[in-house]
Amino acid sequence: MAKKTKPVGIKDVAKLANVSISTVSNVLNGSKMVSAGLQERVMQAVDELNYEVNLVARGLKSGKTNTIAVIVPSITSVFFPPLLKSIQDAANREGYSINVFGTSGSLEKEKKYIQTLKSQWIDGILLSSCFDTSDSSAGKYIEYLSTLNTNGTPIPLICLESAISSNLDAVIVDDMNGLKTATEHLISLGRKTIAYIAAPSSFSMGKSRRDGYLTALAVHQMPINPQLIIEGDYTPASGYQCMKELLKRGLSIDAAAAGNDQMAIGAMRAILDAGLEIPGDIAVTGYNDNFPASLVQPSLTTIHVPKEDMGKTAFELFLRRLNDPEASHIHLCLNGSLVVRSSTDPDAKTDWNLQDW
Repeated sequence: MAKKTKPVGIKDVAKLANVSISTVSNVLNGSKMVSAGLQERVMQAVDELNYEVNLVARGLKSGKTNTIAVIVPSITSVFFPPLLKSIQDAANREGYSINVFGTSGSLEKEKKYIQTLKSQWIDGILLSSCFDTSDSSAGKYIEYLSTLNTNGTPIPLICLESAISSNLDAVIVDDMNGLKTATEHLISLGRKTIAYIAAPSSFSMGKSRRDGYLTALAVHQMPINPQLIIEGDYTPASGYQCMKELLKRGLSIDAAAAGNDQMAIGAMRAILDAGLEIPGDIAVTGYNDNFPASLVQPSLTTIHVPKEDMGKTAFELFLRRLNDPEASHIHLCLNGSLVVRSSTDPDAKTDWNLQDW
């Protein structure tokens, strides 16, 4: 049996470089100024010995690992890659690395990840929570998140997409006005019977988007018919089934707004399968402006959500909270914008998005 090799330690680096252990530590941590000559000797020894810094051990001593976690409902959803990339870019510029976790929409998984990350001395967490704020246990969970710490050291937690508490920093999008804008676009086209394929109401985003749809109808004095509202689960398959059900109801639908692009694209497939034309018979809008929106035929009119800005801003809020744990909490609200394509306007010019995939 092969003899185990003893791991290389900081003492070995110091011995080879003929310097003190504290000098090696200062070079690797950047904690004190070290002359260029000594830096070169230390780094040559590090390379020669193939020494790797134990980040966990460093974190135990300094209380800082330069690592943050990002927790999202789905790591496979087309919405999240641009958001995650912007977080990673911002983190890299500040010398941080990120770990990404997907909960599959499970609150239990979300809680388990957060508990595990506490024991790993994570510096901060960016969280797109699947928590239902109307749940009876809301207060207890929010208190836990807002006082998150490891051995008394606070762990900054920044909410993404939805603000689940005034006691937590958050970067959100104005979902109410975004869906209101999409619905008003359909109204401006003269559409009279506008269905809504709703995002799940268990999420605060879903509630806000539904409010946007209802507000647009109310402002324009259009009747609100509960039979025109049906809830999906964000997936294209649910959008397809929701649209099939709406068509069965015989409501003479001439437009449909959807709570996200995936459901809108599923709805479009159902409309086409029924032998109807888009936008001639039924105009369709989505929400988020994920890259498939420009590639499907007809291309999808949607609300562009600034995902890159959201990620960058969330990381900046993390740094602010890390540097000033007692600072007042901030909710930054970003605005979406209408992108008109051929699912509502057959003459709209559409450029394929070939950059985000």
